[in-house]
Amino acid sequence: MNETIATGLRLPSGLVALPDGRLTVVEMDASRRCLKLFDASGVPQELCRVGGRPMGIAVDGDGCFWVANGPENSLVRLSAQGRVLQVIEGSADGPFLHPNALAFGPDGLLYMTDSGIRLANLLEGGHIHPDFFKAAYNGCVYQIDPAEGRVIRVLAAGLLFASGIAFDADGLLYYSETLTGKIYRQVVGGRQEMFVQSMTSPAVNALRGPAGLAFDRSGMLYCAMYGLGEISMVDAEGKMAGHIRTDGARPANIAFTVDGKHLLVSEQENGVVEKITAPRPGLPLHMPPIS
Repeated sequence: MNETIATGLRLPSGLVALPDGRLTVVEMDASRRCLKLFDASGVPQELCRVGGRPMGIAVDGDGCFWVANGPENSLVRLSAQGRVLQVIEGSADGPFLHPNALAFGPDGLLYMTDSGIRLANLLEGGHIHPDFFKAAYNGCVYQIDPAEGRVIRVLAAGLLFASGIAFDADGLLYYSETLTGKIYRQVVGGRQEMFVQSMTSPAVNALRGPAGLAFDRSGMLYCAMYGLGEISMVDAEGKMAGHIRTDGARPANIAFTVDGKHLLVSEQENGVVEKITAPRPGLPLHMPPIS
Protein backbone atom coordinates (compact mmCIF):
# COMPACT_ATOMS: atom_id res chain seq x y z
CA MET A 1 0.00 0.00 0.00
CA ASN A 2 1.38 3.39 -1.00
CA GLU A 3 1.19 6.31 1.41
CA THR A 4 -1.52 8.90 0.67
CA ILE A 5 -0.43 12.45 1.45
CA ALA A 6 -3.26 14.52 -0.08
CA THR A 7 -6.92 13.53 -0.32
CA GLY A 8 -10.25 14.96 -1.45
CA LEU A 9 -8.86 16.20 -4.75
CA ARG A 10 -10.95 16.37 -7.91
CA LEU A 11 -9.05 15.26 -11.00
CA PRO A 12 -5.58 16.17 -9.70
CA SER A 13 -3.09 16.53 -12.54
CA GLY A 14 0.26 18.35 -12.65
CA LEU A 15 2.31 18.43 -9.47
CA VAL A 16 5.70 19.75 -8.37
CA ALA A 17 7.59 19.42 -5.08
CA LEU A 18 8.77 22.87 -4.02
CA PRO A 19 12.23 23.64 -2.57
CA ASP A 20 10.68 24.62 0.80
CA GLY A 21 9.11 21.17 1.24
CA ARG A 22 5.60 22.02 0.13
CA LEU A 23 3.77 20.36 -2.74
CA THR A 24 1.79 22.15 -5.44
CA VAL A 25 -0.89 20.45 -7.51
CA VAL A 26 -3.62 21.54 -9.92
CA GLU A 27 -7.19 20.21 -10.02
CA MET A 28 -8.88 19.91 -13.40
CA ASP A 29 -12.48 19.36 -12.31
CA ALA A 30 -14.94 22.12 -13.25
CA SER A 31 -15.86 22.56 -9.58
CA ARG A 32 -12.24 23.44 -8.70
CA ARG A 33 -10.01 24.52 -11.62
CA CYS A 34 -7.48 25.59 -9.04
CA LEU A 35 -3.90 25.46 -7.84
CA LYS A 36 -3.36 24.09 -4.35
CA LEU A 37 -0.41 23.99 -1.99
CA PHE A 38 0.14 21.33 0.67
CA ASP A 39 2.52 21.76 3.57
CA ALA A 40 4.67 18.94 4.93
CA SER A 41 1.81 17.70 7.16
CA GLY A 42 -0.66 17.60 4.26
CA VAL A 43 -2.66 20.70 5.15
CA PRO A 44 -4.06 22.23 1.94
CA GLN A 45 -4.19 25.86 0.88
CA GLU A 46 -6.04 26.86 -2.28
CA LEU A 47 -3.80 29.52 -3.80
CA CYS A 48 -6.13 30.57 -6.62
CA ARG A 49 -8.81 29.51 -9.08
CA VAL A 50 -6.92 29.37 -12.35
CA GLY A 51 -9.93 28.67 -14.56
CA GLY A 52 -9.85 26.67 -17.77
CA ARG A 53 -8.99 23.02 -17.10
CA PRO A 54 -5.51 23.21 -15.56
CA MET A 55 -3.42 20.14 -16.35
CA GLY A 56 0.31 20.83 -16.12
CA ILE A 57 2.49 22.86 -13.81
CA ALA A 58 6.09 24.04 -13.65
CA VAL A 59 7.83 26.31 -11.15
CA ASP A 60 10.51 28.84 -12.04
CA GLY A 61 13.40 30.16 -9.99
CA ASP A 62 11.41 33.25 -9.00
CA GLY A 63 8.87 31.09 -7.20
CA CYS A 64 6.22 31.65 -9.85
CA PHE A 65 3.87 28.96 -11.12
CA TRP A 66 3.34 28.16 -14.80
CA VAL A 67 0.03 26.40 -15.45
CA ALA A 68 -0.93 24.71 -18.72
CA ASN A 69 -4.54 24.83 -19.95
CA GLY A 70 -5.78 27.92 -18.18
CA PRO A 71 -8.68 30.01 -19.52
CA GLU A 72 -9.23 29.64 -23.29
CA ASN A 73 -6.58 26.88 -23.50
CA SER A 74 -3.81 29.25 -22.44
CA LEU A 75 -0.49 28.98 -20.63
CA VAL A 76 -0.55 31.16 -17.52
CA ARG A 77 2.20 32.45 -15.26
CA LEU A 78 1.13 33.14 -11.68
CA SER A 79 2.99 34.92 -8.91
CA ALA A 80 3.80 33.12 -5.66
CA GLN A 81 0.60 34.73 -4.31
CA GLY A 82 -1.53 33.48 -7.23
CA ARG A 83 -1.76 36.72 -9.22
CA VAL A 84 -1.81 36.41 -13.03
CA LEU A 85 1.42 37.82 -14.44
CA GLN A 86 1.41 36.53 -18.01
CA VAL A 87 -0.90 34.72 -20.45
CA ILE A 88 0.29 32.96 -23.63
CA GLU A 89 -2.50 31.81 -25.93
CA GLY A 90 -0.70 30.21 -28.86
CA SER A 91 1.98 30.42 -31.51
CA ALA A 92 2.26 32.11 -34.90
CA ASP A 93 0.47 29.05 -36.31
CA GLY A 94 -2.63 29.60 -34.19
CA PRO A 95 -4.03 29.16 -30.70
CA PHE A 96 -3.17 26.27 -28.39
CA LEU A 97 -5.74 23.47 -28.43
CA HIS A 98 -5.20 21.55 -25.20
CA PRO A 99 -2.01 22.46 -23.27
CA ASN A 100 -1.03 19.51 -21.13
CA ALA A 101 2.39 19.22 -19.44
CA LEU A 102 5.34 21.54 -18.77
CA ALA A 103 9.06 21.25 -18.10
CA PHE A 104 11.85 23.78 -17.95
CA GLY A 105 14.94 22.77 -19.88
CA PRO A 106 18.61 23.15 -18.96
CA ASP A 107 18.67 26.12 -21.37
CA GLY A 108 16.21 28.05 -19.19
CA LEU A 109 13.43 27.80 -21.77
CA LEU A 110 10.00 26.31 -21.11
CA TYR A 111 8.72 23.25 -22.97
CA MET A 112 5.05 22.30 -23.27
CA THR A 113 3.02 19.48 -24.76
CA ASP A 114 -0.35 20.22 -26.34
CA SER A 115 -2.60 17.17 -26.65
CA GLY A 116 -3.88 18.48 -29.97
CA ILE A 117 -7.66 18.29 -29.54
CA ARG A 118 -10.18 20.72 -28.11
CA LEU A 119 -11.91 19.52 -24.96
CA ALA A 120 -15.33 19.85 -26.62
CA ASN A 121 -14.25 17.26 -29.19
CA LEU A 122 -12.89 14.89 -26.55
CA LEU A 123 -15.71 14.88 -24.00
CA GLU A 124 -19.40 14.08 -24.38
CA GLY A 125 -21.65 14.69 -21.40
CA GLY A 126 -18.63 14.96 -19.13
CA HIS A 127 -17.21 11.61 -20.25
CA ILE A 128 -14.65 10.62 -22.86
CA HIS A 129 -16.35 10.45 -26.28
CA PRO A 130 -16.70 6.79 -27.39
CA ASP A 131 -15.05 7.59 -30.72
CA PHE A 132 -12.14 9.47 -29.11
CA PHE A 133 -9.52 7.40 -30.96
CA LYS A 134 -10.88 8.46 -34.35
CA ALA A 135 -10.70 12.20 -33.61
CA ALA A 136 -8.35 14.47 -35.54
CA TYR A 137 -5.39 15.02 -33.21
CA ASN A 138 -2.50 17.38 -33.79
CA GLY A 139 -0.50 16.95 -30.62
CA CYS A 140 2.50 19.29 -30.45
CA VAL A 141 5.58 20.03 -28.40
CA TYR A 142 6.41 23.73 -28.05
CA GLN A 143 9.60 25.53 -27.09
CA ILE A 144 8.70 28.75 -25.29
CA ASP A 145 10.69 31.82 -24.24
CA PRO A 146 9.27 32.47 -20.76
CA ALA A 147 10.78 35.95 -20.42
CA GLU A 148 9.29 37.19 -23.69
CA GLY A 149 6.12 35.13 -23.37
CA ARG A 150 6.21 33.68 -26.88
CA VAL A 151 6.52 30.36 -28.66
CA ILE A 152 9.93 30.05 -30.30
CA ARG A 153 9.24 26.94 -32.37
CA VAL A 154 7.25 23.74 -32.68
CA LEU A 155 9.50 20.75 -31.96
CA ALA A 156 6.99 18.02 -32.82
CA ALA A 157 3.50 17.87 -34.36
CA GLY A 158 0.89 15.34 -35.39
CA LEU A 159 1.05 13.39 -32.12
CA LEU A 160 -1.99 11.37 -30.95
CA PHE A 161 -2.58 13.08 -27.59
CA ALA A 162 0.81 14.43 -26.53
CA SER A 163 1.06 14.27 -22.77
CA GLY A 164 4.04 14.01 -20.40
CA ILE A 165 7.35 15.83 -20.88
CA ALA A 166 10.75 15.63 -19.15
CA PHE A 167 14.48 16.13 -19.62
CA ASP A 168 17.15 13.58 -18.77
CA ALA A 169 20.50 14.43 -17.16
CA ASP A 170 22.11 14.89 -20.60
CA GLY A 171 19.53 17.47 -21.70
CA LEU A 172 17.63 15.20 -24.10
CA LEU A 173 13.91 15.94 -24.35
CA TYR A 174 11.31 13.17 -23.87
CA TYR A 175 7.54 13.27 -24.40
CA SER A 176 4.73 10.74 -24.39
CA GLU A 177 2.04 10.00 -26.99
CA THR A 178 -0.75 8.56 -24.88
CA LEU A 179 -2.97 6.83 -27.43
CA THR A 180 -0.19 4.88 -29.16
CA GLY A 181 1.88 4.16 -26.06
CA LYS A 182 4.98 5.64 -27.62
CA ILE A 183 7.51 7.76 -25.77
CA TYR A 184 9.73 9.85 -28.02
CA ARG A 185 12.98 11.72 -27.46
CA GLN A 186 15.06 14.25 -29.33
CA VAL A 187 18.03 16.50 -29.07
CA VAL A 188 16.11 19.77 -28.76
CA GLY A 189 15.31 20.86 -32.30
CA GLY A 190 16.68 17.64 -33.76
CA ARG A 191 15.00 14.63 -35.29
CA GLN A 192 12.38 12.85 -33.21
CA GLU A 193 13.09 9.19 -32.44
CA MET A 194 10.99 6.60 -30.65
CA PHE A 195 12.56 5.78 -27.29
CA VAL A 196 10.16 3.06 -26.13
CA GLN A 197 6.82 1.47 -26.99
CA SER A 198 5.15 1.26 -23.57
CA MET A 199 1.94 -0.57 -24.56
CA THR A 200 1.39 -3.71 -26.61
CA SER A 201 -1.58 -2.17 -28.46
CA PRO A 202 -3.05 1.32 -29.04
CA ALA A 203 -5.70 2.76 -26.73
CA VAL A 204 -8.65 2.20 -29.07
CA ASN A 205 -11.47 1.38 -26.65
CA ALA A 206 -10.53 3.29 -23.48
CA LEU A 207 -8.35 6.31 -22.82
CA ARG A 208 -5.18 4.83 -21.37
CA GLY A 209 -1.46 5.06 -21.87
CA PRO A 210 1.71 6.94 -20.95
CA ALA A 211 1.14 10.32 -19.31
CA GLY A 212 3.47 12.10 -16.86
CA LEU A 213 7.24 11.52 -17.01
CA ALA A 214 10.14 11.91 -14.57
CA PHE A 215 13.78 10.76 -14.41
CA ASP A 216 15.93 9.48 -11.60
CA ARG A 217 19.65 10.24 -11.35
CA SER A 218 20.67 6.89 -12.85
CA GLY A 219 18.87 7.66 -16.13
CA MET A 220 15.78 5.54 -15.40
CA LEU A 221 12.58 7.02 -16.85
CA TYR A 222 9.38 6.74 -14.81
CA CYS A 223 6.08 7.02 -16.68
CA ALA A 224 2.59 7.27 -15.20
CA MET A 225 0.42 4.79 -17.12
CA TYR A 226 -3.01 6.40 -17.05
CA GLY A 227 -5.85 3.87 -16.94
CA LEU A 228 -3.44 1.02 -16.21
CA GLY A 229 -2.74 1.66 -12.53
CA GLU A 230 1.03 1.66 -12.61
CA ILE A 231 4.26 3.54 -13.08
CA SER A 232 6.39 1.98 -15.81
CA MET A 233 10.18 2.12 -15.50
CA VAL A 234 12.31 2.35 -18.64
CA ASP A 235 16.10 2.07 -18.53
CA ALA A 236 18.53 4.30 -20.41
CA GLU A 237 18.58 1.86 -23.34
CA GLY A 238 14.83 2.14 -23.84
CA LYS A 239 14.01 -1.25 -22.33
CA MET A 240 11.09 -1.81 -19.96
CA ALA A 241 12.71 -2.39 -16.57
CA GLY A 242 9.83 -2.80 -14.13
CA HIS A 243 6.53 -1.52 -12.85
CA ILE A 244 5.32 0.13 -9.65
CA ARG A 245 1.63 -0.36 -8.87
CA THR A 246 -0.48 2.63 -7.88
CA ASP A 247 -3.47 2.29 -5.55
CA GLY A 248 -5.75 3.84 -8.17
CA ALA A 249 -6.07 3.04 -11.86
CA ARG A 250 -5.57 6.56 -13.20
CA PRO A 251 -2.15 7.97 -12.33
CA ALA A 252 -1.78 11.20 -14.29
CA ASN A 253 1.48 12.88 -13.35
CA ILE A 254 4.56 12.14 -11.29
CA ALA A 255 7.29 14.12 -9.55
CA PHE A 256 10.11 13.37 -7.15
CA THR A 257 10.35 14.98 -3.74
CA VAL A 258 13.12 17.55 -3.45
CA ASP A 259 15.35 15.13 -1.55
CA GLY A 260 14.80 12.61 -4.36
CA LYS A 261 13.77 9.84 -1.97
CA HIS A 262 10.10 9.54 -2.92
CA LEU A 263 7.96 9.55 -6.03
CA LEU A 264 4.73 11.57 -5.89
CA VAL A 265 1.79 10.56 -8.08
CA SER A 266 -1.39 12.51 -8.82
CA GLU A 267 -4.05 9.79 -9.05
CA GLN A 268 -7.45 10.69 -10.48
CA GLU A 269 -9.59 7.65 -9.66
CA ASN A 270 -9.32 8.22 -5.91
CA GLY A 271 -8.56 11.96 -6.05
CA VAL A 272 -5.30 11.73 -4.12
CA VAL A 273 -1.55 12.21 -4.25
CA GLU A 274 0.28 8.95 -3.56
CA LYS A 275 3.80 8.85 -2.11
CA ILE A 276 6.03 5.93 -3.07
CA THR A 277 9.58 5.15 -1.94
CA ALA A 278 11.80 5.74 -4.97
CA PRO A 279 14.00 2.85 -6.11
CA ARG A 280 16.75 5.39 -6.85
CA PRO A 281 17.12 9.13 -6.10
CA GLY A 282 15.14 11.45 -8.36
CA LEU A 283 16.72 13.89 -10.80
CA PRO A 284 16.14 17.51 -9.68
CA LEU A 285 13.97 19.69 -11.91
CA HIS A 286 15.26 22.78 -13.68
CA MET A 287 13.83 25.92 -12.06
CA PRO A 288 15.50 28.86 -13.82
CA PRO A 289 14.97 32.49 -12.77
CA ILE A 290 12.97 34.41 -15.37
CA SER A 291 13.01 38.06 -14.29
